Amino acid sequence: MHDRAELSFDDAGERQDDGYFYKDELALYLEYGLTERITLVTRAAWQTVERRSGADFDSARGFSATEIGLRRSLFVTGRQVVSVEAMAILPGEGENISDQPLGDGGNAWEARALWGGNLSSRLFADAQLAYRRREGGYSDEARLDLTLGWQPALRWHVFAQEFSVWSLDTPRPDAREFEQHKLQLSVGREIGGLEYDLGATLTPAGRNTIDERAFFLSVWRRF
Repeated sequence: MHDRAELSFDDAGERQDDGYFYKDELALYLEYGLTERITLVTRAAWQTVERRSGADFDSARGFSATEIGLRRSLFVTGRQVVSVEAMAILPGEGENISDQPLGDGGNAWEARALWGGNLSSRLFADAQLAYRRREGGYSDEARLDLTLGWQPALRWHVFAQEFSVWSLDTPRPDAREFEQHKLQLSVGREIGGLEYDLGATLTPAGRNTIDERAFFLSVWRRF
């Protein structure tokens, strides 16, 4: 992922020019079925990050927060599935939490509810709602992820996605309220047993967070 921000959102949600944010990231995401209903889920990412805000400069090179958890399906039919997920988040040297210095952020725990379903033979949707509990005095978070997928032709797919996060705790001088809303569009093609996705992300709205623009290439393999 190649991620850049030249603007940020202030406390009123207005864009401001007070610095920049540069991030290059290589991530590994794995889902592995342990049983028919239980799936191991994990994500780790290596980052090179620089951030300037006013007179403050911050940089890091290393792993960001690593996620590991278990997902259990509760309800499965031919057209939809409902699952729950429990996740542990372990902090790293890079970006761990919004609106905090790089490397900051204690351990966190997340509970997530997931729904996915086929809307037609070529159209599908996914919705996920999560509560993230953070240790060390950092704000807890609510998260909402939405996906709409379309298969225009054999071996092709298009994803339109929305990712939102809101802080939940009472603001303090060292922990402001924040929220961020991202839109992502990607196009994928299956070639030789692998799936390649090329996409872009933008941030139409937020508070006390950066206005990100990103491009990414992902490679998926089913086994």
